[in-house]
Amino acid sequence: MAAQGRHDADVAVVGAGIAGVAAARALAAEGRTVILFEQFQLGHSRGSSHGGSRIFRLGYPDPRFVRLAQEARARWRELEAEAGEDLIVPSGSLDLGPIASEHARAFEACGVAHELLTGADVGARWPIDAAPDEPALFQADGGIILADRAYAALVAGTPRERVEIREQATVTAIAPEERRVRVESSAGAAVAAAVVVTAGAWAQRLLDPLGVDLAATPTRETVTYFRLHDAETLPALIDSATPDDRGVLREGRISYGLAAPGVGLKAGLHQSGPETDPDLTGAPDDGVVGWVAEWVGRRYPEADASPFAAETCIYTSRRDESFVLERRDRVVIGSACSGHGFKFAPLVGATLADLAGQALR
Repeated sequence: MAAQGRHDADVAVVGAGIAGVAAARALAAEGRTVILFEQFQLGHSRGSSHGGSRIFRLGYPDPRFVRLAQEARARWRELEAEAGEDLIVPSGSLDLGPIASEHARAFEACGVAHELLTGADVGARWPIDAAPDEPALFQADGGIILADRAYAALVAGTPRERVEIREQATVTAIAPEERRVRVESSAGAAVAAAVVVTAGAWAQRLLDPLGVDLAATPTRETVTYFRLHDAETLPALIDSATPDDRGVLREGRISYGLAAPGVGLKAGLHQSGPETDPDLTGAPDDGVVGWVAEWVGRRYPEADASPFAAETCIYTSRRDESFVLERRDRVVIGSACSGHGFKFAPLVGATLADLAGQALR
């Protein structure tokens, strides 16, 4: 990439997970030149963006997030048209337990079509087991994102004449200078007019010297896979009526199930993992695997409740599950997506590009 005066590029992006690739693509669409740093390789499995599927849902208790999910969905549709393939499988989303009424109120506030159901209704429509009077909420626009294909589509839509991708390039320091930022990496330094930090669980160590506290904790989460025929025809499930270790139903513990195309059912217990060092590879938690297997056996009567595979991914979470999308002079931060950020990627990328553009003015 040719130097831009005193700069190697307009913007450096640190971290090529889903948010970083989306930001680089959005910046290039605005005519910016970009250097995208990735410490591993594109699509690696060490962070938060790998895998075949993620839940797509509009359901949130906060109407603001409902509207953001609607906007993100529209942007995914634009990417689908550009890529010439479907990236969202619209099998619907289903909420069980107390969270159903919370999401219904937010849908009403935003004018989103939805159906309030009972557990009996659920059992009549899908092979999903629920108590007859259990509250349930169905929303037809939900389903799954084909995560690996969505990531690949974003990468393919990133023009290489504007975006230089440096893989196996670990960023070691971000040093703001007068009217520019110097990015040091294991593959050499680069100077840009602004930097976007989308380094996930590795972001805090880069931001500490800049005096930025994300107030976020990296955890290693366990994801488990089960055999279930026609899982792709079922709605993505969020279950807030899940038992604690003594079998007592309580709020605050959320299980999820969704299709893993070509594999079966992907399931887990949201935010159940321990704090972790992202430089370690880690291993699935056998206790969580067993807990989720019992939950799958209870909710999915047609599934083989003996898990055949498990893996880990990293959440970087804030206590309130909010995102960090902000600018500190020439440093833009996109982080702490708290285990539910993948669905917002095109919108997050556009927001980060806009913030970087402000730094360039």
